[in-house]
Amino acid sequence: MATTAPAAPRKAITHDVYDSWKSIQGVKLADDGGWLAYTLQPQDGGGELVVKNLATGAERTQPRGRDAQFTADGRYVVFTVAPVKAEVDKAKKAKKKPEDQPKAGLGVLELASGTAWTTERVKSVRLAKDASRFIAYLREPAEKRPGDKKDEEKPAAEAPKPDAPKKKEKKKDPGTDLVIRELATGAEVVVAEVTDYRWSDDGAWLAYTVSSKTPVNDGAFARRMEDGVVTALATGQGHYKQLAWDEASRQVAFVSDRDDYQADAPVFALYHWSAGAPGARVLVGATAAGLRDGHAVSEHGALQFSKDGERLFLGTAPRPVPERGEDAPEPVKVDLWRWKDPLPHPMQNAR
Repeated sequence: MATTAPAAPRKAITHDVYDSWKSIQGVKLADDGGWLAYTLQPQDGGGELVVKNLATGAERTQPRGRDAQFTADGRYVVFTVAPVKAEVDKAKKAKKKPEDQPKAGLGVLELASGTAWTTERVKSVRLAKDASRFIAYLREPAEKRPGDKKDEEKPAAEAPKPDAPKKKEKKKDPGTDLVIRELATGAEVVVAEVTDYRWSDDGAWLAYTVSSKTPVNDGAFARRMEDGVVTALATGQGHYKQLAWDEASRQVAFVSDRDDYQADAPVFALYHWSAGAPGARVLVGATAAGLRDGHAVSEHGALQFSKDGERLFLGTAPRPVPERGEDAPEPVKVDLWRWKDPLPHPMQNAR
């Protein structure tokens, strides 16, 4: 009579096994279907970017790579390089501020050769939807080093008169370096003090906004990539936000408080520019017809063109209210007591 061997006992799963498990994250497929990119992330530690040729099975890997993007022609993979986890943990243990903690970097992998280029301290990167010649990336602020002065010494200001009201000083954070990189040659152009940027879908234009330590340099601009000619869409001290292109890559819109910046509660206006025009025009101002009473253009509402480019959708919000000035009295704090309470609140708190 045939007998079967007893089954081998199953091995218990321990925490050591858990630590060996890896998850697949951020899966991206190239437009032509030839390459697949994903991040292989362990339970603890830095992961790696895996880019696989689906026809041959060949793989290319990049340590700590994530958030992969294929260029439109499928020749390059642009990815984020995560900071070293041990350094991040060390900074958190030292209770460093977020701005002083290790920052992510940027990498570009050429699929044909497997050659990779990386750089450190990158805040964001953007690719044109239908073009592959250039990428643009925004750097983090310059890293502070021991001994650096926080602010340059300024001449002593004239002391205000005792009876003069104190006006709250307007503060506006400057932008950082925007780098435009040509992928084939590695040539780069740097634009200083940029806060936001957007490619047109065809990659022919790059729009960007500037917040400068020198107020007259603030503005919104469009760079024609064919020859590098820059058009000033609107300039002057203020905030410039919410850049948006139409699908035909011929119009751009944005909002700005340039004309009302000096007010205690500045109101934003909607600006519109068509390629070839000398500058942008105000499309919806502070008192435009059709706005709800007490409302104005929202600085936070995303702008969007209709598919045919004939309409532009925007957000509105209640008009901003001036903030409490430095000379305003402090809010009064009171305790409410009802006649039915057995004891007033101070006595309740004491007991």
